[in-house]
Amino acid sequence: MFLKNPRLLFKSNSFRLITLYTILFVLSSLVINIYIYTVISSFIYEQSRSEIVEDLDDLAEIYQDEGLDAFRLEVFEDEEDPFLVRLTGRGNEADILRVPGGWEDFDARELRPETGDREWIYAREGEDDAYETTSLTLSDGSILQLGQTVSEREDLLKKIRNIYLFAIIPVILIAYLGGLFVADRALNPIRQLINTLDSIVSRAKIDQRVPVRNEDRLNDELISLFNTMLDKIETLMNGMRSVLDNVAHDLRTPMTRLRGTAEMALEAGWDGAALREALSDCIEESERILIMLNTLMDVSEAETGAMKLNLEEMNVAPVIGDVVDLYGYVAEEKGVSVHAGFPEELYLRADRSRIRQVLANLLDNAIKYTPSGGRIDIEASRREKEVEITVKDTGIGISDDELDNIWDRLYRGDKSRSERGLGLGLSLVRAVVGAHRGHVEVLSKPGAGSVFSVYLPL
Repeated sequence: MFLKNPRLLFKSNSFRLITLYTILFVLSSLVINIYIYTVISSFIYEQSRSEIVEDLDDLAEIYQDEGLDAFRLEVFEDEEDPFLVRLTGRGNEADILRVPGGWEDFDARELRPETGDREWIYAREGEDDAYETTSLTLSDGSILQLGQTVSEREDLLKKIRNIYLFAIIPVILIAYLGGLFVADRALNPIRQLINTLDSIVSRAKIDQRVPVRNEDRLNDELISLFNTMLDKIETLMNGMRSVLDNVAHDLRTPMTRLRGTAEMALEAGWDGAALREALSDCIEESERILIMLNTLMDVSEAETGAMKLNLEEMNVAPVIGDVVDLYGYVAEEKGVSVHAGFPEELYLRADRSRIRQVLANLLDNAIKYTPSGGRIDIEASRREKEVEITVKDTGIGISDDELDNIWDRLYRGDKSRSERGLGLGLSLVRAVVGAHRGHVEVLSKPGAGSVFSVYLPL
């Protein structure tokens, strides 16, 4: 792919990581090498000059203690001495001059005596020869000068510089290989994510997961979030399949009844009253199907976070009162008493119509499954950071086996099948409360009633 479009290579994260690592590695190596070269050259300079200073002090001591003859004997005793020695009187005439071997082209007349003690003078003789000297004023006014050629020192430093220059190539190679390694390690989680996504897309294997290697906290967090996202998607897809299966199963009965009623009306040749009754039955079944589909859409939107909530600062007490008044007639006809207890002001930020829908479903279920002579209590109170609303009944209760399933869409327990309903009320309750960042709890025992508690954040 990069060969077909080279621009993609320069835009790739791998190329950027390798280039950045190589540049940083080479720059850091250059800084270290320059520092080492500076230390080495400084050491060489100090070492070479310290020898001249030591000889300068020794010769000055011999001259002042033992005289000129002893000084001359000491100077010319070692013919292989690499240092230039010059002793001049006040007239700048050289009393003693010793030029070491290899200085054949050196002109002593160019060497001027300096009056500054222990000051270093650097001079160049031609293009290749260079030397440095230092001087010392003796007690009788004479000037003692010592010098040395710097060619050997410069040659040594030049060799060191050449070594550093040739070392740049393997340094760049090592940096590039290190960049490849770092880029491979850094991008390996991304590569795993791509492979997993490719497997999901091409093979439809939603159960594939990226392994967590526990090597890097940031990468592990990314992989864990990705796997969590896949778990959520798989859960939603399984829920969709379950919903579709349940919808297909539950829609079969009303659709069959609707079709059967219409066919009977067409074939039997009924009169106007019978036809109107048949049309009324068809409308009722259509309304039941429409309610089921709308409720399923509301539950799906709430669970996926797509439900639009018209949040407002509201007093939930009047909403509870309205719901109690609305279902009071139904409870009275069944012989069930409804008792409400809550403060007059109970404010929270929520969607008024959705909260009314939640309370209506809970109270409708409580009335539906509470026998005649039973009692329902609906209460509300404010806690630290939330409002608690409880609906307690003395109904038939829920068995432990069914307690975990009552929140599933289209689920109906064995004891609830005798009552008319869709099996979506509690699913909608939990989904809407969850969309408000709240939660629902239930406590129930068969024959002892149930207590549903809704917790909504302020």
